[in-house]
Amino acid sequence: MKLAPLSWLVRVGTLSLCLMSAACIIITGEGEGEGEGPLPDPEEEPVVEGREPEVADPGSPCQVGDRGVVLAYEKVAEYATAVETQAQLDAFLGLYTDLGYVSHPVEAEVQYGVDSYRVSYCTVDAALPDPGTGERTRRKLAVATGMLSVPRRSEASAVVLYHHGTSVSYDDAPSNPSIEVSFDGPPSSTIFAGSGFIYVAPDYLGLGSSPLTPHRYFHAGSEADSATDLLKAAQEVLGDLEVARTEDLFLFGFSQGGHAALATQRRLEEELGVTVTATATSGGVFDVERFFLSCLANEEVATLALYASYVLVAYDTVYGVYGSTAEVFAPAYAGIVEGLFDMEHTFDEVVAALAPSARETLAPGFYAAVSGDAEHPVRVRMRENGVDEGWVPGAPVRNYHSPEDEEVAYGDAEASVAALNEGGGAVTIETLDGLDHINTWLQAMPRAVGWFRGLE
Repeated sequence: MKLAPLSWLVRVGTLSLCLMSAACIIITGEGEGEGEGPLPDPEEEPVVEGREPEVADPGSPCQVGDRGVVLAYEKVAEYATAVETQAQLDAFLGLYTDLGYVSHPVEAEVQYGVDSYRVSYCTVDAALPDPGTGERTRRKLAVATGMLSVPRRSEASAVVLYHHGTSVSYDDAPSNPSIEVSFDGPPSSTIFAGSGFIYVAPDYLGLGSSPLTPHRYFHAGSEADSATDLLKAAQEVLGDLEVARTEDLFLFGFSQGGHAALATQRRLEEELGVTVTATATSGGVFDVERFFLSCLANEEVATLALYASYVLVAYDTVYGVYGSTAEVFAPAYAGIVEGLFDMEHTFDEVVAALAPSARETLAPGFYAAVSGDAEHPVRVRMRENGVDEGWVPGAPVRNYHSPEDEEVAYGDAEASVAALNEGGGAVTIETLDGLDHINTWLQAMPRAVGWFRGLE
């Protein structure tokens, strides 16, 4: 296996210990640029989505040119041996078995101890509507966080860039190793890093230590930005830790993370010229519009009200798709829905505060309009953020999915796979029968490890 060059390292200055933690390293140095950057000329063609000029946010340490620059990193967990890593995974599985979420044994091949680091780095926000004009002309630099977990082995390791599923609270993010609070992070970190991969997982904007609210849910551009900028930052930290990586780069995404993983793969392959070895997803959402309409049509699964409401609130933040919540949500929820997505509530708290179905959560007039009009502004924006059309994945993509998935319909996944393959993609579904959404994910990760190993 050929070692990958440290081509993404940025020039840094001094290293100094954080005042609050002996394990935390602050990396300081000059950015590649300063100030707010050029503003678009109103006489020119409209700025393309995702290509708006990047500007510094007053009070933020990130300047123009600093994307992917490491601000600090600190060790937040360590498991000295494979036995300790397995014990962390077993603790998670035991807790969530007792809570009724885990129904099947998870057979992971944990072989290594693991050291985990929370990384703070610079990325960029989506272009938000100007409060005065409503125009979306600039993207502000932003601070984000993510997890870097390194297996305790002497050999060079391949990277798995992990994209987590839906979270509605700051603390429920991969960079938090607590199994009581963080759902995706602990099991995915122990399975992938414990199997010998370097694990890199963005929290996304609005989660972890990112101060932005709400999280930019199902916004493909910011998902890809936070992931690729963390990948660049992780390369710097790996160099500082003297950890060698191979040239193989694998992506994994669960649920919303399936959407984020394909957005990231598209960005890496089509814009950054980075080779992806393979991508695996579990219960992945690829067509945001189709997923939203499926949420409205399903009146039996209470969590779908959260997903439908979340994407509406997030898209209004990014695009300004409605005038007021009273236009969109039923009276019982119009006054509280934005507060529910302040990133301070737990998933269960949000579900309990909304109606038992997505349809009941919405105002009848809005439901009729959005479900009956394919050109409704909300649906247009959702189509713009789909990741299953308009490109051909260069690397193979395998989606682990169950016909019994209660949250992301198996038929929706089949439609997206067919769309991705129309242009010549190598995208497949591996069916896992008899599993719900969460248990499909837990069974998919060890299977992805085996598939990735065979492709190294």
